[in-house]
Amino acid sequence: RMKNGVGLKVTLREKKLTQLPESLKGSICQQLDLTGNCIGDLTSLAEMKNLRRLILDKNGLTSLQSLPLLSNLQTLWINNNKLNNLIDVAMKLHKSTSNLTYLSMMKNPLCPDIFKDPSLEKSYRRYRLLLIYRLPSLKFLDSSPVTTSERKQAQKDGPKLERMRGVQGNIASGEGEIVKDGRNSDMSPPKQPAAFLAKGYFRYNGTQSEGNRFILNNEL
Repeated sequence: RMKNGVGLKVTLREKKLTQLPESLKGSICQQLDLTGNCIGDLTSLAEMKNLRRLILDKNGLTSLQSLPLLSNLQTLWINNNKLNNLIDVAMKLHKSTSNLTYLSMMKNPLCPDIFKDPSLEKSYRRYRLLLIYRLPSLKFLDSSPVTTSERKQAQKDGPKLERMRGVQGNIASGEGEIVKDGRNSDMSPPKQPAAFLAKGYFRYNGTQSEGNRFILNNEL
């Protein structure tokens, strides 16, 4: 079934699934919502070649290593999981989702929660820059669009960010620091208070996947 030029949409929210239903394998499904299940092995998604939008919120995911090549995937929501290794996740998304344009990973240990702790603003910026560096097609990350200045800064600092391995490879934890030449740069602490900057972000409360729906307004 087609809707606004987009193919079949399948919603399987909170069905206590531990694996992808056999009936979906090889289907023409383009939009798949698996929110609130227990799917840890993503290997079977390889048979869904037409998949463009995938929602895996609240599945207890600790890793994306089983994520197969999904060359047509444009939107991925993996909010409210247990992902904690930013570098590994960024590398895996780079290899498996080369055309990804919309990504949301809020409420994961690897994503600094600036709403609970505004002092994490600098760590959140490092998190954004590394993902933008590894995903050049990205247009929207979490609650805000990717800006031109962020893209330029990501190209400049991306390689150094990948070498800043903190606890479990999570550079967003702030365990490492980038060595600068002493001059101010976009990586320096913001001039405005972090609490002020944080007001520009949408807060994901984890209650439902639709929290990020505004991301797709131009696509629906």
